[in-house]
Amino acid sequence: MKPTLPEIIDIDKLQRRAFLQRKGITLSKPFQLDLIFPDTVGQRTDLRHIPNDYCRSSLFTVRNKREPRRMLMREKLFHYSETVSIIYTGHELRAEDDEIVWLQILYYGKNVPFGEPFEFSIKDLVRDVNWSKNGRYYDKARECISRLKANEILALSPKAYGKSGAISLIQNYTVVNDAEGKPTQYRVFIDPKLIILFAGNTFTSHSWESYRDLSPVARRLADYIESHKNPYPLALERFRQMCKSKDSSLTSWRQTVRKACTELVDAGIVADADVSRSDQIYCVYN
Repeated sequence: MKPTLPEIIDIDKLQRRAFLQRKGITLSKPFQLDLIFPDTVGQRTDLRHIPNDYCRSSLFTVRNKREPRRMLMREKLFHYSETVSIIYTGHELRAEDDEIVWLQILYYGKNVPFGEPFEFSIKDLVRDVNWSKNGRYYDKARECISRLKANEILALSPKAYGKSGAISLIQNYTVVNDAEGKPTQYRVFIDPKLIILFAGNTFTSHSWESYRDLSPVARRLADYIESHKNPYPLALERFRQMCKSKDSSLTSWRQTVRKACTELVDAGIVADADVSRSDQIYCVYN
């Protein structure tokens, strides 16, 4: 007899609790992000990591650069799974910049217990996300950091370990300014409650150099594909909702997604990917 949904959820919680106990981690004490990674992942410098619930939601959108970012107040975001709710307050976050900046900042802090500070320079951040080293991109990185701080995210999932709580992608930061008053060195704190979204291997690891250089649509498609061991075909319209794209033309959106599929193949992320005649996105792993 197949287990019921509540039984599956209870098993999942037990697995997460056992996973954390094996790592010597409890929610009552600080933890380092790299401690919950599998041994084959934790010390690799070529990977960046993101919670699956963020991969499969519209937290990071795909919009025209010239379009103003929306201000959201307790808005329920689209999520691939109907059992997961993500409630967001803050300025709209985008895949083109906020997503890769946040992943790189998490990488800087992976050897430091969450809740304790770590430091990086704005120049290092711009270099590591592969942007041009000039004033425009330094300012762009600073704006990303401000948005990542000034938000509130509440992820509600029946499979979540422990208690859920609202967090900001960056809990807090302090800066050292240059002679012109612009921040050059950041001291950042990450909310310890982020363990809820990482515990039990519920995260996706991206090959950084390939992932960061993808277009925003291809990056969001990589989020979906790589957050599943065996991704089901994804309906074109559901993927558009996941991107929060305003492209209302099915023909245009289909062309955009096909280009993204080609990017993933060229980057070596998948062996093959395409949009079928029934408007389903298929992929084949290497």
